[in-house]
Amino acid sequence: MAQREVTLARISPFSAFRVGLALSLVGLVAWLLAVCLLYFGLDQVGIWEDLNSLVGGVGGGFEVTFGVVLSLSALVGAITAVLMTLLAPLMAFIYNAIVDVFGGLSLRLDENKLGANKQEEPAE
Repeated sequence: MAQREVTLARISPFSAFRVGLALSLVGLVAWLLAVCLLYFGLDQVGIWEDLNSLVGGVGGGFEVTFGVVLSLSALVGAITAVLMTLLAPLMAFIYNAIVDVFGGLSLRLDENKLGANKQEEPAE
């Protein structure tokens, strides 16, 4: 099987922004699902009741509820998603600047045989 070496010479900052945005949104959804599962798991064990009684015994009127946990988690996740989305094009700019000095990332690709994926045509 023939191999070919190619070099990644430039990354488009707009393309990095789009990919960063998509990955950040998927990460945000995964984060919120994980927080929900963790909250309900800890609720089944009784951790939240113990925590709320501890806070109430100290004199605080604050309770840890699902809404509070989900709201704070959504805020942290949204801030993280925005930062990651904004850092993606910045990293593309940095990569492009480094490529100008040191050269790009070398990749070795295997080439498929030309006829391997095509159906054979009948001979005339």
